[in-house]
Amino acid sequence: MSNPQDPRVHVGKPARILMSELGLDPVIVLRRAGLPSGLLEGDGSKILLGEYYRLLSSLTDEADDPLLALKLGDAAGIDYFDPAFFAAMCSPNMNVAAVRLADYKRLVSPFTLDVKIGSDTTQIAFVCKSDAPIHPTMALTEIVFLVNFARRATRHQIFPQSVSMPFDPPDARAYETHFGCAIRNDEKRSVTFKAVDARRPFVTHDDEIWALFEPRLRRRNEDSGDDPTTRTKVAHCLNELLPSGRATVEDVARELAMSKRTLQRRLADEGTNWLEVLSDARENLAKHYLATTEYGATEVSFLLGYEDPNSFFRAFKRWENTSPEVWRVQRRELH
Repeated sequence: MSNPQDPRVHVGKPARILMSELGLDPVIVLRRAGLPSGLLEGDGSKILLGEYYRLLSSLTDEADDPLLALKLGDAAGIDYFDPAFFAAMCSPNMNVAAVRLADYKRLVSPFTLDVKIGSDTTQIAFVCKSDAPIHPTMALTEIVFLVNFARRATRHQIFPQSVSMPFDPPDARAYETHFGCAIRNDEKRSVTFKAVDARRPFVTHDDEIWALFEPRLRRRNEDSGDDPTTRTKVAHCLNELLPSGRATVEDVARELAMSKRTLQRRLADEGTNWLEVLSDARENLAKHYLATTEYGATEVSFLLGYEDPNSFFRAFKRWENTSPEVWRVQRRELH
C-alpha cells in the first residue's frame, strides 16, 4: 500500500508529448529538474511527489510562458490515449464524469478530487494526498482542463460560477477571460459549476463505450493497493442491497465479512456511524430514481427499504426541504 504522506506519481509518454508540443526538449527539462534523462521513456516511471514538483517547476521555468496552464489544460487527455479521459467523456453529464475522474485521479495523481454535488452547484476541489500544497502550475492546469472538458463534452460554452485558488496566476486577466468569471483568492483550489451546467447532457454520452472502459479502470483500482474506507465499502454495499430489501447493518456486515460490532467500530473510527451512511446512501439512490425513472414516490420508498412511504417523505423533506415529486419536477425544469 502506498504511503499517503509520501505519494508516488507516474510520469511517462503523456508528459513527453506535452513537452514536445510546447516546443520543449524533455531531456533539458529533466536535466534542469535533476532527474534521469530516460525517466519518460517506455512505460515511464513512478517518482516521489517532491521529484514530480521539481519536474513541474522545471517545465514552468523552461517554458517561461504565463499562459502555460492554458496550453497544458487544453491538450491534456486528447493527443494520446487516456482510458480515464475517454471513459469520462462517455458519461451522461459533468456530475457523473467528475465522480469517474475522481476515482481515477485517486490512483494516479498526487491529489484527489473532492466532488460536492448540490441542488444548486457542483464544486470540484483539488486536495493533495500529502501535507505539501498542490503545485500552482498543476492546480491551474487541472482547472483549465475541467472547464475545457465540460465545454467539449456538452458542445456548450460553459462558464463556471466561480474559480478559487490561494495564489494569483500569471496574466490573471487571460485566465479570467477564459473561465468567464473572476478568480477568487481562497485557500481552496476549486472550480464550481452551476447545477444546470453540471447536469447538462454530454453529446459524447455512450454507455456502450463506458462498458468497455469500466472493467479496465476497475482493475486499476483493484490493483492499486489503495484500501477504500469502511464508509465507502458500506456505501457500495448499500447501493446493491437496498433495492433487494436487505439493508440492515447485519446484512452489510455479512457482505463485508466482518461482525456487526467491528463494522460499527470502524465507522466510528472514521468519524461516522451506520445511520449516517445509510441515510446518505438512501438520499443518493432516491435522487437517482427520481431523476432517471418514472417510479412514484411510494415505489421509491420501498426500493430504499423504508417500511412505509411516510418515513421516506419525512426523510426527503430533511434532505431537500421539499417533497420528492416537487423535487423531480423542479429538476426536470432545469433541463
